[in-house]
Amino acid sequence: MKKIYLLALIPVILWSTAFIGVKSGLSYATPMAFAGIRFMLAGVLLALFLHDPKGLVMHTVRHWKLVLKTSVLQTSLFYALYYYGIDQIPASIAAIIVGAIPLFSAVSAHIFLHNEHLNGRKIFSLLAAVGGIAIISLSRNSTPETGDLQVLGIVLMLIAAVSESLLQVVLKKNTEPYDPMKLNSAQIFIGGATLFLISIPVEGMMDFNLPSTFYISLLWLSMVSAIGFSIWYGLIQRPEVKISDLNMLKFLNPILGAVLSWIVMVNDSPDLYSVIGMIIISGAVLLFYAKKRTR
Repeated sequence: MKKIYLLALIPVILWSTAFIGVKSGLSYATPMAFAGIRFMLAGVLLALFLHDPKGLVMHTVRHWKLVLKTSVLQTSLFYALYYYGIDQIPASIAAIIVGAIPLFSAVSAHIFLHNEHLNGRKIFSLLAAVGGIAIISLSRNSTPETGDLQVLGIVLMLIAAVSESLLQVVLKKNTEPYDPMKLNSAQIFIGGATLFLISIPVEGMMDFNLPSTFYISLLWLSMVSAIGFSIWYGLIQRPEVKISDLNMLKFLNPILGAVLSWIVMVNDSPDLYSVIGMIIISGAVLLFYAKKRTR
């Protein structure tokens, strides 16, 4: 299990860098078009790495229901909400909210899976995490120009977190073995293509005459998606792994993501409420997964 958790650290660390890349890329492109191109490129990169086009097609046809569910919950729905949400709030705040996904995943696992249960301590942790998110939300500037948009951004990010938690239940309940890399390649390409096609009538045709900064962010984010989700899907399907235990490592996302954002992003800096919210959420996650001491 220690080796599994060490392997799970790879996608967690990669995902913590995504907040900066997304925020940077959104300076040049609209949310759904940017997300769509990112995931189509990630799917193509992973397919080239697999070097098995026939096997990829056969695997997609065989597991088409799982591919469809994953592309909708993970790529299309989650990232449409995620990109629109992060476009309205600082990257550090987005990192803090996404860091609460393990708690949503634990609730979903408790409801839909039979081997993962909640107790009083875990319920208290969930309420504390919601309180931390509320502190962050209420601290946002309520001016007509930006306040309402920031609150809307936080709400969209929370809905995205619920979508992500439901996906992991779907993957865990799937009993038929699948190739995580082939599943990821197919679902992110299909989900990305869906987002890009929707973006044309909603956002207009994207202008591709953009500076190199945008394409660097795009390439990095595509690699993060291709590598991170392939590893994570592979770990989820292992019978000895519980969703709630695996997601414990995601509490590192708000810390790493927020700190990186404060260091790199010019207009993003820590404030008292953000730090308090991050401490409460991180403490709630740690309390949630704390093991009861035995004599």
